[in-house]
Amino acid sequence: MLALMKSLMNSFVGKIIVMIIIAGMAFWGVDQMFAQIRGGLGSNLAASGSRSIDPQDFDRRVESVIRNINAESEEPMTKTQLLEQGMIDQLFQMEAAKLTLLGFAESIGIHPSADAVVEELKTVDAFKNPLTGALDLDTYRQVLYSSRVSQKEYEQQVADDLILKALRNGANAAIYPAKTLSNLQARYIGEEREVAWYLLDATKLPEPAAPTDEEVRAFYDENLESLKQPERRMIDMLKMSSEDFISQVTVTDQEIATIYEASKTERYSEPDTRTYVELYFDTREAARLAFGLLAAGGDSASLQGVANRETKTGRKEGTADKDLAEAMFGPGKQSGALFGPVERGNQWMVARLMSVQPGAVLPLEQVEQEIRDQLSRERAEVLLYQKMEDLDRAIGAGYPLSQIAEELNVPIMTFAPVGPQGVTEEGAPIVSLINAGDAFTQAFQIPVGETSNRYDGQTGIYLTSPREIIEAYTPEFDQIKDRVRRNLTRERESNARQTALDQLKARLESGETTLEAEARKSDTEVEGPPAPISRRNAADTGLPTQAIASIFSGKEGEVFTFPSRDGNIVLVLEVLSITPPNETQMASLAPIADTSLISSLQSDLNQALDGEIQAYMKLRTNDGALNAYKATISTDQ
Repeated sequence: MLALMKSLMNSFVGKIIVMIIIAGMAFWGVDQMFAQIRGGLGSNLAASGSRSIDPQDFDRRVESVIRNINAESEEPMTKTQLLEQGMIDQLFQMEAAKLTLLGFAESIGIHPSADAVVEELKTVDAFKNPLTGALDLDTYRQVLYSSRVSQKEYEQQVADDLILKALRNGANAAIYPAKTLSNLQARYIGEEREVAWYLLDATKLPEPAAPTDEEVRAFYDENLESLKQPERRMIDMLKMSSEDFISQVTVTDQEIATIYEASKTERYSEPDTRTYVELYFDTREAARLAFGLLAAGGDSASLQGVANRETKTGRKEGTADKDLAEAMFGPGKQSGALFGPVERGNQWMVARLMSVQPGAVLPLEQVEQEIRDQLSRERAEVLLYQKMEDLDRAIGAGYPLSQIAEELNVPIMTFAPVGPQGVTEEGAPIVSLINAGDAFTQAFQIPVGETSNRYDGQTGIYLTSPREIIEAYTPEFDQIKDRVRRNLTRERESNARQTALDQLKARLESGETTLEAEARKSDTEVEGPPAPISRRNAADTGLPTQAIASIFSGKEGEVFTFPSRDGNIVLVLEVLSITPPNETQMASLAPIADTSLISSLQSDLNQALDGEIQAYMKLRTNDGALNAYKATISTDQ
């Protein structure tokens, strides 16, 4: 760039061009000049119409996702993990798709009014005054502040959601399936099938001859690869959790007494009992007037126009109305709290909390051990975090696992050799090793004596180190010939049973025999549902899901066999008849068919709408800015 500028300055025309560039920078600004060069996006990640998203906006979206994930997860997730798992790119695609729809909506003049946004805010319980139940601006601002969201940002999100909702509602309005399509769906739903079955004891089927020694040896030679034992490793594991340090903490009787006295009313007492009055009015206007008077400090006993009055005393669990229970017993509710007006039958109800009677305090002797255990666990957690610093220093210094365990005073556990799935040669899973997660996986990727990375699992912190490696091998025939014989026997038994079932199916379908005749041979009876089944009631028959799917995919006269998990019992089922619904049934099924079709049609229409909008709006993205944002995550974390 500098070389180009110097060459331009060597000519009269070039000097004029440079002056124009400098003047443009001064008039429009350097950022805007280069933004034009970059396609008009500037530092924005994406833009559609007049809407755009910059790195700061996108980062707030990412932070919001992380908070939501971590609120429901025991293992906190970081931005780095989101990036490594490809979720940053997925979030960007979602935001870009949303941006396209919002850009289109603005281009055709769709935007919510301020009143619509306020009405939406009124539906959020967190923003309501606990006394009146109405939207409270101070509460609203405090909740946003604690969530690190500005009022402008939140209200823009609400407006955007309303815009998207309007687009969806507009696209989905007045969708009705064609009569031909509705009839096909009704016929599909209403088709009835008559079935019957019996249970066959497969253990009574003819068994194959026992394999000879020569056949067993031949089976071994043919299956050398499948008989090969995987590489197994004997693994040392260090597991550290707060439980390891409970014995190292001390909790005095005085501390227990202090905690008890400070919190016995809130934590160590029976639930409180509350008295509230329910006031019923004949009209909503009368109820609203009463609510206003009560909110202003009026006396419920002196209210006019009360059609009925009920004073109730009890606990929260005894109040059937969940909304009323929350209003009278919810956190922070004090005498004077109000609820309503709400419609109850043909009247309007307003409730007021009159008094709170604290529950009986439990004696110290009854809760002493609970307090001691809780305080011990809390202090053990503190010790664990201190030990984690020592652990990280030891890992960073490259200490072997034995030295790390010695410094932390945590034992090492050594396990019998296992394969990559955590299973011993005898087939027993070692759950403790499997729980070590990535530390266990890494134990198969490092040499003997080396220590894995630290893995923080749900039940503790893990490190592993392979002690011995047993290479993969195929056992000699004499070592496993009994197992090979069992495998061959099971394979032959399975093949023989399947052959017998195939022959039975062929005889039944050809008419050579019947279900009744075969059931008599098995000393059992033919069964069936009390009436033909349809797709609407098939699940009520209790038949396996696989059997139901086969019933409605099969033809009249077709036979199916379904072995139990162990293969000893086989359900032999025949489709006896298929009856389409008549005209009367079709008419009654039409609403059901229309409902199921409308849902599918709406989904298809929404996808088509999104595709058309994306083609029309031509979303612009800035890959360089997105990569720069992702680079900051790698650097910051």
